[in-house]
Amino acid sequence: MGLFSRRSREHEPDETRPEAPPGPPPAPPARGAEPGPGVRHDRVRDGLGTWADRKDARTFADVLRRCASGELLLDVTDSRFADPARGLQPGDTLAIASIRDNAGADLLVAFTGHDELQRMRQDPGRSLVQPAAAVLAQAARDHQGVVIDGRSPGAFIAYAAEIRQHLTEDPEAVATLTEATASRSLPFDRYVAALADGPLFVPVAPDAADRPAGSAATGPDGGAYTVVGTSPAEVWAWRPGGEVRRVGLAEVAAATRAAGRAGVVVNPAGPPVVVPAAALPR
Repeated sequence: MGLFSRRSREHEPDETRPEAPPGPPPAPPARGAEPGPGVRHDRVRDGLGTWADRKDARTFADVLRRCASGELLLDVTDSRFADPARGLQPGDTLAIASIRDNAGADLLVAFTGHDELQRMRQDPGRSLVQPAAAVLAQAARDHQGVVIDGRSPGAFIAYAAEIRQHLTEDPEAVATLTEATASRSLPFDRYVAALADGPLFVPVAPDAADRPAGSAATGPDGGAYTVVGTSPAEVWAWRPGGEVRRVGLAEVAAATRAAGRAGVVVNPAGPPVVVPAAALPR
């Protein structure tokens, strides 16, 4: 059982996967920067390992939530650079690879590491580092979806509608708070202030009229904590299915106090951040 378990037993057995928070991520390069084959997104890679063994709604959401932080690689092997050491310059041609699925849908090709690009192309290739959320946004905006590590056992496809459903119409907008939660890169008071800027999402309880704070999870202290996600995918990775709605921290704080709960847990599928009720804004 994970650190935070679902209080309701109406769904499938409790299962969460809290992880040790990674260190602060490196600053992402600008678009067109010199490719960096040393980048590897281990959090997404771990999610794909689970996806290879269990393809269900929870695992699908888990992979997409991990794509709201860190960096992925794009295949730019067919680009033309006058001086590869200087990256993209005026007059160069940046060609980003995509493929067609069996139904003809155009899918942006992305990778968790340069080794996966090599496995797909069977040659060294060239890769371009981009924020993972920007890759998902591009896949939903300019293509019909994305395929990640297409030759790996955990090859993963998400179509544009699924990306928008799990990461909203603007995946990059949910990335900032998701990154801060996963990396623990902000002092606690600044993190709470960032929560106030949102966006935040809560699962809608079946008796939502009686529980405006949404669903609760049981913490290791036995207390009830209001569940909040930094994207719908974070909520569905904890409890798949059901309606999710966008909320503000002030609304969550008021409802949490009214329900007598111990506080709020952000992204309980892991790594979670706990905000005690006393630290919530009034």
